[in-house]
Amino acid sequence: MTKTGSSQLVSILLLALIIFGSIFFVVPLRDNIDELQLSRVEASDSLLLLQTEYDSLSALSEEISKSQATQDALIKAVPVGVAQDELILELVELAEEAGFDANVMNFSLRTDQEFGNTIGISLSLAGDYDNLITFLQAIENAERLMQVESIAVQRTSTTGISFSLNIESYYQ
Repeated sequence: MTKTGSSQLVSILLLALIIFGSIFFVVPLRDNIDELQLSRVEASDSLLLLQTEYDSLSALSEEISKSQATQDALIKAVPVGVAQDELILELVELAEEAGFDANVMNFSLRTDQEFGNTIGISLSLAGDYDNLITFLQAIENAERLMQVESIAVQRTSTTGISFSLNIESYYQ
């Protein structure tokens, strides 16, 4: 065999090895590429589903935050338990802001068929007539839900009055 014949034979063997190598290595890799592309599509779909679920949970979280704020406001308006100490402080503060001295305050627990648990409050105050209007508006806008049941007003001087209020406040 000559040198050119042996180099041709080596070239043919190398070419055959390359062909067989590509059949045994490249073809399985090409199948693997198809599997990876399919896996990428599934991962993309999964990501889209997770993003949708995340957006839904974020919206729910915002709604819960708003609901929590609403719930906190309702708990202040109609607290769990009597919370008589807080009620006394709130009424004294409202009276002082309106320019009254709270003289007498009486409490009684009641249960109303229509509205549930209530606290009856009898309150005696003294001051000016204009202060009475301010005080009644403050009761209407108080954090705790209260309803004025009756008012008895007495004139003590030309500008001064004394009055008694019966107020109903609610609790759970």
